[in-house]
Amino acid sequence: MSLKKRITSQFYYYQWLFNTRKLRADFPSYHILSIKDTIDNIIKNKRSVSRFGDGEFRLMLPEYQLEFQENSDTIREKMREVIGSDLENHLVCLPEPLVSVRSFDVITKYWWKKFINNYGSRISPFLKKNKTYGNSFITRFYLGYEDKSEKRNLDIIQALKKIWDKKDILIIEGKYSRLGVGNDLFDNAASVQRIICPEKNAFRCYDKIYEAAKEFGKDKLILAALGPSATILAHDLAKINYWTIDIGHIDIEYIWFLRKATEKIAIEGRHVNEAETQKSFDIPEEFSKPYQQSIILEIKE
Repeated sequence: MSLKKRITSQFYYYQWLFNTRKLRADFPSYHILSIKDTIDNIIKNKRSVSRFGDGEFRLMLPEYQLEFQENSDTIREKMREVIGSDLENHLVCLPEPLVSVRSFDVITKYWWKKFINNYGSRISPFLKKNKTYGNSFITRFYLGYEDKSEKRNLDIIQALKKIWDKKDILIIEGKYSRLGVGNDLFDNAASVQRIICPEKNAFRCYDKIYEAAKEFGKDKLILAALGPSATILAHDLAKINYWTIDIGHIDIEYIWFLRKATEKIAIEGRHVNEAETQKSFDIPEEFSKPYQQSIILEIKE
């Protein structure tokens, strides 16, 4: 974005912010940890993680659907259970911009302030002012932030990698998520296995996914990238002392960082639902064989 456009955008953002301030006046302040403190908490206390973003919040409300996940009474009840969780081995994470947009670019600032305008009064009854939440943006650490410097982001990436360092990991992901394929994100793990799930409406298969996670995830670190189903799965598995992290968009953010992206771009071999265009789902030949070998189960509807 040119300096002139940036200044203009900032001007209109702050003008809009002032004009809509009454819509946010009653939205409470919550305690959300920094990205670094969230990662430290996960490692030190071996805590499972359920992350809430705009989609998870919307699924708590009866009239909303997502493009990739239909709503239902069961999802709604599960989401409300998760957000109220007080399990010792489980961390509920909220989006950092709910409490501060200081570190973000103007587009992200506007998006989240608008979200609070539209949904703040509807989600606040489910949140606790005296509770400490983790930061959902541990997996969205790059693109929306103003500081896209290599040092800041490498520090975060190295901290994240400590979570699975020398651990056997089980990735539970959508068909076209393909976490770590073609990059070094999980190169420091002891081993990587995968369970592949439907790319849309995965919750229809939730019981199968949960049973497979119990069967193949015992004594492993489970990383779930499965939209709202991962949010619920991490909580349900925490109840039986399985260590599960709702890892979300981490792979896409990592690739965007490596490519120095300044907007949400499509990635070959991946489904990027937030990108305007979609590249081929084909995996480059040099990465296809190890990826296929890592798959231990594919769950279909």
